Amino acid sequence: AGAWPGDNQFQCANGYGCGPPSVKLDPYSPFGNIYVDVSAGGPVPFTFNVSSSASWVTLSATEGSISPSNPEARVFLGVKDWSALSGTNMATVIFKATSTIASTSSVSVMFNATKFGEVPADFKGFVEGSGAISIEAAHSMRNNSVSGIAWREIPGYGRTLSGVTTFPRDPMHDISFAPGTGPSLEYDFYSFTTISNSGNITCTVYVSPSWNAGENSRPLAFAVQLDNGDPQTKQFFPNPPPGAVPAAWGGLNGFVANGVIGAVSEFSGVQSGKHTLKIWAIEPAVVLQKIVINTGGVVPSYLGPPESVLIK
Repeated sequence: AGAWPGDNQFQCANGYGCGPPSVKLDPYSPFGNIYVDVSAGGPVPFTFNVSSSASWVTLSATEGSISPSNPEARVFLGVKDWSALSGTNMATVIFKATSTIASTSSVSVMFNATKFGEVPADFKGFVEGSGAISIEAAHSMRNNSVSGIAWREIPGYGRTLSGVTTFPRDPMHDISFAPGTGPSLEYDFYSFTTISNSGNITCTVYVSPSWNAGENSRPLAFAVQLDNGDPQTKQFFPNPPPGAVPAAWGGLNGFVANGVIGAVSEFSGVQSGKHTLKIWAIEPAVVLQKIVINTGGVVPSYLGPPESVLIK
């Protein structure tokens, strides 16, 4: 994100000397388009025109006006027909502003539309878009119970949609499972890319903060498995010093302020295609909220990427 034209060190992430603005889109981007905001840099009214160098670009508006009573306009950029494109496609979208008392000003936006490949016709699951697969924890494809215990949704719980945790919750079902043996949730997804084409991806499971009721003997934990790999155990809440809280508990970016703890797993040797992510219960009282798989496009944000496209 940034602002153009810019004249201060906060124009974009690089500070001064930012290049032309650029935006990216692919067929499975959750929103289906991207937008550019045209706004006032001062009190002088102006009109603007928008044009594209490529016929495959769609524009929600090709002209508009900005004034103190109408200080902002949003123009959506999209692709007319993805089936007509292949590979990487570049276009220049030009925003040209004109006023009665100032010279004409223009900003060129570089629009990158990339079609990574086709999803098989028989695939059912989430599809990578904008370099990520984002999944609400409640939206599993399969919920596998063990010893009468299964995952259940808690509607309205958490920061986005809901939470999921294991039930029943009573002394008869207070069971600790070895990694890869307990109740599990399975999520099918299709990926095209990896981080910097390295074969590596990361998976962040956002979990509700909670104390380790069993302390050192039974800390809160779950396990994450990709395809047929070994389950990775995640003890997301660190053991605090006696009589204290963990260092990450408080502060502006702490567990309490954020309302989640991100448990990160790393996977290597990942190829494009269909995959299954499986989350295994180890201890009760673990509440999952959201899963974000980074294939190279995840950027910092408070709520994370919106949920990915789901093919049913």
